[in-house]
Amino acid sequence: MSEQSPDPTLPDTAMATGNDQGEPGHPDTRPLAKAERKLLEKLQKPGKGEAEPAVEDSPEVAAAAADDAPLATDEVPGGNDDGLDPEFTDR
Repeated sequence: MSEQSPDPTLPDTAMATGNDQGEPGHPDTRPLAKAERKLLEKLQKPGKGEAEPAVEDSPEVAAAAADDAPLATDEVPGGNDDGLDPEFTDR
């Protein structure tokens, strides 16, 4: 199998950038368009209202990840609240 593309006018794929080997690819160095710059600035500003901390940032999640254990919850396992829970019997 040839390592070169059969058509040299085709751009490299993501596989050809080296990302699959742990090396960074080639970033796009072109400047952002005016609309893209506006969108980026808007995304970098905080939204309206109070932001809640992410669940992923809690100490409970860190402890569960450190122990390689499931995250403890207050929910009772197995309930769907839709009336369709299975009932197991010895019949």
